[in-house]
Amino acid sequence: MSDRNDGFVSASELARMGYCERQVYFDATHGKRATPEQQRARHRGLNAHAAFLDESRRIAAASDKKGRCFIATLALGECDETRALRAFRDLFLRRSACGRWLVAAYYRQSPGLCRWLVPRPRAIRSVRWLLKGLARAAGAAVRMKVGRGHG
Repeated sequence: MSDRNDGFVSASELARMGYCERQVYFDATHGKRATPEQQRARHRGLNAHAAFLDESRRIAAASDKKGRCFIATLALGECDETRALRAFRDLFLRRSACGRWLVAAYYRQSPGLCRWLVPRPRAIRSVRWLLKGLARAAGAAVRMKVGRGHG
């Protein structure tokens, strides 16, 4: 019945048992077989996952480029607030197409904005004040999400 060899039954298998015990019996007796529609859906899911992984790698590579300065790091330095913003990016923004678009736009626009900010300490102070507030909200959202996953 299970594709796993650990002796446990997955939550999906339990749900399937509650939904259609005949299907569970058939799979156990004759082996699990996917319909053409299920195979196409699986293929689409694998392609979507591969595209998401490639895009995440491109974004991570862009953020690792030397010489590129980003606004949060410029205004705050390496600190808890910067880490909270990064965690929010990874836990929330990178999980949706809209969020990934926002992250990519941020990476495109930040170098120019950083160059503009460097000679303007007053502007950096204003950005720092704004980012600290955003980082508090981001940190709270991250703690709620992480706490919910481990509680």
